[in-house]
Amino acid sequence: MLLKKVLSVLLVVFLSACAGGSSSITKVTVTMKEFGFSPNVINVTAGKPVELTLINEGAVEHDFVIAVIPVKDMSTSGMEMDHMSGDHAEYDLHSATAAGATSTLTFTVTEPGTYEIICSVPGHKEAGMTGELIVK
Repeated sequence: MLLKKVLSVLLVVFLSACAGGSSSITKVTVTMKEFGFSPNVINVTAGKPVELTLINEGAVEHDFVIAVIPVKDMSTSGMEMDHMSGDHAEYDLHSATAAGATSTLTFTVTEPGTYEIICSVPGHKEAGMTGELIVK
């Protein structure tokens, strides 16, 4: 009888630990260079935190922008902005990365949908530096 109780407790603890993993962060590494993102389609889950590591392998500054997206808990590190002035309040999601540098963008999307990713450096979007963030 004691063995059944111990096994039951262990099973509950194990299943609880597995269920807790669903709230963990989704980590994606995005490489930026002239003129594209790799990968250029990113799939994430609404309500689940996302951490993008943005690596600029290009010869010039690039950024990762989604103009309109419902997000919360956004933070950046390693962000550098040379190509534009201001605080980029016009973008809901933004991180700029100097040539040869790496930055991190962390956020949680609150609504499912498909959102356009662009590089807002003048001429880069027009050269094809675009992608999609698909939120399920």
